[in-house]
Amino acid sequence: MKELLVRLKWFSIWLCLLMFLASCAINPVTGEREFMVVSESEEIAIGQEAVPSLSWGFGGRYRDPWLESYLEGIVRRIWQNSERPHLPMKFVIQNTSIPNAFALPGYVAITRGLLCELENEAQFVAVMGHEVGHVMARHTAQRISIGTIQQLGLVLGGAALEGRKGGNEILTLGAIGSSLILLKYDRGQEIQADRLGVRYTARLGYEPKEALNAHERLEVAVDNYLRRAGKTRKEDTFLDELLSTHPRTEIRRHEIESMINELPPYQIQQDGRFGERFQTAIAKIKEVNRAYFIYDETERLYGKGKFREAEERLHAAISMNSEQAPFYNLMGMVRLRQKDYHDAEKLFRNALSIDNEYQPSYYGLGLVEYMRGNYRRAIDEFRMSLNLYPSHPGSLLGIGRSYFSIKEWRRAIPHLRNFAEVVPKHPEVHGLLGICYENTGDLRLAVREYEFQVRIAPNTDLGRHAQGRLFVLKPLVK
Repeated sequence: MKELLVRLKWFSIWLCLLMFLASCAINPVTGEREFMVVSESEEIAIGQEAVPSLSWGFGGRYRDPWLESYLEGIVRRIWQNSERPHLPMKFVIQNTSIPNAFALPGYVAITRGLLCELENEAQFVAVMGHEVGHVMARHTAQRISIGTIQQLGLVLGGAALEGRKGGNEILTLGAIGSSLILLKYDRGQEIQADRLGVRYTARLGYEPKEALNAHERLEVAVDNYLRRAGKTRKEDTFLDELLSTHPRTEIRRHEIESMINELPPYQIQQDGRFGERFQTAIAKIKEVNRAYFIYDETERLYGKGKFREAEERLHAAISMNSEQAPFYNLMGMVRLRQKDYHDAEKLFRNALSIDNEYQPSYYGLGLVEYMRGNYRRAIDEFRMSLNLYPSHPGSLLGIGRSYFSIKEWRRAIPHLRNFAEVVPKHPEVHGLLGICYENTGDLRLAVREYEFQVRIAPNTDLGRHAQGRLFVLKPLVK
């Protein structure tokens, strides 16, 4: 007991020391000192590293250079009138019907699904101002800092609990809680971002009351999206999570009204809304968006294995708009599931002829070559996919499986290991890793992976193989 108390004492000392050293940061919005372990340069680097995964998680980039330039010009004005205008910034329209917007140091985005529901420039500025506000107030850095100190607490707490009954269970629960801190902003941060969004809107000469209407348009966008999907908010985990940190509508409306009343004097330019100009600018994407209503339905049919129905609906989407890479890509996936590799390849290449950086189609070509047994070609295509989306799980597994198939065990390992970190309960990856490690002579790691395989999927062929190899290898590594 005495030893435990000593460890906890040192844990407290180190924790306090770290908090003292890190608490010297000045928040650029409030001017107050705050706990921060992430420097501005690190914040920018984290944003840049996260962008590819975040971008492809929201459908990739919607390509309309004129519209993107028009909207980026508006966002850049917000950025230049913010607290940290020196930070790098790029604006992107994300090609998904899910209504959302987000910003990181260096990256500001709105989805097609939300953009098409907005009525005027002022609403767009209010939405983008809110997201820019998160960056300027360093909310992402705050979340990372809190997560870092919690992880430190887990490490030091682990030393204190080492050898104690129940210690592993406590640490596991702690780790789960620490990961959740990085998933969303808290309510206080959302309200502060609202305040900044209102401030930027007025500062640029727009009507700040449109922030209220922008919030209502977000609610409408969510309801419309779910209605088309045949869901309610509680049935859609992602959207429920997205909106859960936002204060309830009536509370948020009251807060925003108070923020507007507290603004310093401001000058509204013209009508302060610029609705006609905005609607003219987004007319084309709104038309394209209607074709994506059919595409979204097709994705659901594909997910349910209704390939014939999915193909029929895709033809309807393509007849409405034949210039969308995702339409041909999904058709390629349908043909791939039907083992029509020739047509699948042709469709993936059609998608790439429209957008030569459309990552899902390089992944699709990798799958085609893998299914044909052309493992070297598959590796090349999967690498093209990873160049665009460095952490794409399917491409990591595809390269790993391809190297495994040609018995290049050492080359397979890093890709399979990276995939296993993302999808630790996959029913095959640990068995594949076990075989790779065994063939490279690392019996200790082979045993570890075989044990994982038996724990996760014991009744598969790989599970049975793993059990047999454990019987042979375990005595050799003790």
